[in-house]
Amino acid sequence: MSILDLSLYHETENLSPQQKKFNRQIQKIEKLQLSLVEWQQAQQKVQEDASVELLPLYAQWHQVLFSQLEVLWQYKQSHKFAKTHLERLDEKISILVSQLLDNPNLSEEQHALTIVIAQFYKILEDRDHLLTSQVEDTEDDFHSEHDVDEMMQKQVMKEILADQLGVSEDWIDFDFDLENLEEFMQKVKEKFDREEADFIQNQLNDHEREAYQKFAEKEKKKILKKQMQLEDAKKMAGQSLKSIYLKIASVIHPDRERDEQKRIEKTELLQQANTALEEKDLLTLLKLRAYTEQGDQKQAVKIANEHLKSYNLLLEDQIEQLQIELDHIIYSFDWESSGFYKQTFKPADLAKKYQYDLTEIRRKLLQDEQCLNSYKDFDCLKNLLKNRAFGWSFNF
Repeated sequence: MSILDLSLYHETENLSPQQKKFNRQIQKIEKLQLSLVEWQQAQQKVQEDASVELLPLYAQWHQVLFSQLEVLWQYKQSHKFAKTHLERLDEKISILVSQLLDNPNLSEEQHALTIVIAQFYKILEDRDHLLTSQVEDTEDDFHSEHDVDEMMQKQVMKEILADQLGVSEDWIDFDFDLENLEEFMQKVKEKFDREEADFIQNQLNDHEREAYQKFAEKEKKKILKKQMQLEDAKKMAGQSLKSIYLKIASVIHPDRERDEQKRIEKTELLQQANTALEEKDLLTLLKLRAYTEQGDQKQAVKIANEHLKSYNLLLEDQIEQLQIELDHIIYSFDWESSGFYKQTFKPADLAKKYQYDLTEIRRKLLQDEQCLNSYKDFDCLKNLLKNRAFGWSFNF
């Protein structure tokens, strides 16, 4: 076990508030980093399994759906139906077309027929109109196991983001790229600013408007001050890397140690410090510095007063970025559609979700194969059309 696996400031009863905060944040960062690695590994495992098992099943299922569409469309062209039955048949064909449009698992010929049928039912016109009010982009691996088309990916992520922001889905009426979260948040801020300006102009009287503007200005100053503090902390950290390293080296240099065991330990620490300096790893250097100052509380307090406040700002920012990266993976999956309604998820849940999805697509495939066989028998189809829910019913 490395010496750094122990702790930072062990004597917690004598620590300053900034030192205690430093400890808490270091521990939280390490926990988030570990969690991120676990989620990345779980995500990669699911993607690998999906490419072998899930995606081929989806491709097979889409072919079955196309066969259903082809059979029903041929019947529509060659047979006569009662008005009510025809309406149900049209509804079912429309549903199948909507499922198969732009599907990558169709051949060029299959896609061409799907387009012809979609044009007949004016589905393309309706979809184009819908797309003008929908957000389209989501992360690369969102629903990767389903290989759903880009529009579906963007729509589901839109629902997630709307829920997190506390707004309706329609509120997100602008296009955005989920590979660029900063750009999305900037667009959100711009829209909030516009709504705020409209609210001030149209909803408030002169006195209320003045009070609100003062409050808004005060909040903006707070945000600006936090941003400036963070920038100053980053500059300080960059300047401090070398000085922190030199102080560490002066304390733990192994050539000054007579005890063989301690010399080995200090050699290990110095090697870690050299690597951290090369990689500009402030976090490791801070941990090493804290460790070397454990025997001198006065010096440790001095470090806290001089540096830890700025370092803690950087650690807060790092925690926020790690959490965003973690959430980006976790909420890229449609948990609710797989029967998961928990507030928090673990990497093990992803494996369970994958097994659920795998079972579900197998069930759909078997079910739709049975439906296809029923559709091929025209007499059987006529009986099925007596069901009012024929268009949406998948169990016969």
